Amino acid sequence: MSTKVQNYLEEKITWKPGPTPLHPYRAEVEGEPCLVRLNDFPDDPLYTLLVNEREVAHFDDWPQCWTRP
Repeated sequence: MSTKVQNYLEEKITWKPGPTPLHPYRAEVEGEPCLVRLNDFPDDPLYTLLVNEREVAHFDDWPQCWTRP
Protein backbone atom coordinates (compact mmCIF):
# COMPACT_ATOMS: atom_id res chain seq x y z
CA MET A 1 0.00 0.00 0.00
CA SER A 2 1.17 3.50 -0.78
CA THR A 3 2.72 5.39 2.11
CA LYS A 4 1.42 8.68 0.72
CA VAL A 5 -1.27 10.20 2.90
CA GLN A 6 -4.22 10.77 0.61
CA ASN A 7 -7.80 11.92 0.90
CA TYR A 8 -9.46 9.82 -1.77
CA LEU A 9 -12.77 11.67 -1.31
CA GLU A 10 -11.07 14.78 -2.73
CA GLU A 11 -9.26 13.04 -5.61
CA LYS A 12 -10.63 13.16 -9.14
CA ILE A 13 -11.55 9.50 -9.76
CA THR A 14 -13.32 8.03 -12.78
CA TRP A 15 -15.12 4.88 -11.70
CA LYS A 16 -15.95 1.82 -13.81
CA PRO A 17 -18.67 -0.78 -13.21
CA GLY A 18 -17.73 -2.97 -10.28
CA PRO A 19 -17.49 -6.73 -9.97
CA THR A 20 -20.64 -7.34 -7.86
CA PRO A 21 -23.85 -5.60 -6.78
CA LEU A 22 -22.28 -5.17 -3.32
CA HIS A 23 -19.25 -3.49 -4.96
CA PRO A 24 -20.85 -1.54 -7.83
CA TYR A 25 -17.81 0.63 -8.68
CA ARG A 26 -14.09 0.00 -9.17
CA ALA A 27 -11.12 2.18 -10.07
CA GLU A 28 -7.36 2.35 -9.82
CA VAL A 29 -5.67 5.33 -8.16
CA GLU A 30 -1.88 5.54 -8.44
CA GLY A 31 -1.72 1.78 -8.96
CA GLU A 32 -3.94 1.03 -5.96
CA PRO A 33 -7.12 -1.01 -6.62
CA CYS A 34 -10.20 0.76 -5.23
CA LEU A 35 -13.76 -0.43 -4.69
CA VAL A 36 -16.91 1.27 -3.45
CA ARG A 37 -19.00 -0.99 -1.22
CA LEU A 38 -22.70 -0.48 -0.53
CA ASN A 39 -23.55 -0.80 3.15
CA ASP A 40 -26.68 -1.48 5.22
CA PHE A 41 -28.07 2.06 4.98
CA PRO A 42 -29.49 3.79 7.12
CA ASP A 43 -27.93 1.80 9.99
CA ASP A 44 -24.47 2.32 8.43
CA PRO A 45 -23.07 4.96 6.07
CA LEU A 46 -24.32 4.40 2.51
CA TYR A 47 -20.85 3.74 1.05
CA THR A 48 -17.41 2.55 2.11
CA LEU A 49 -14.30 3.15 0.04
CA LEU A 50 -11.87 0.23 0.01
CA VAL A 51 -8.28 0.61 -1.17
CA ASN A 52 -6.29 -2.61 -1.43
CA GLU A 53 -9.21 -4.31 0.38
CA ARG A 54 -8.82 -1.96 3.38
CA GLU A 55 -11.57 0.41 4.54
CA VAL A 56 -10.31 3.96 4.17
CA ALA A 57 -13.49 6.09 4.23
CA HIS A 58 -17.21 5.87 4.98
CA PHE A 59 -19.57 8.37 3.37
CA ASP A 60 -23.19 9.04 2.42
CA ASP A 61 -22.81 11.71 -0.29
CA TRP A 62 -21.05 10.88 -3.55
CA PRO A 63 -18.04 13.21 -3.94
CA GLN A 64 -18.54 15.81 -6.68
CA CYS A 65 -15.05 15.18 -8.08
CA TRP A 66 -15.85 11.50 -8.71
CA THR A 67 -17.36 10.32 -12.00
CA ARG A 68 -19.68 7.30 -12.08
CA PRO A 69 -20.02 5.11 -15.18
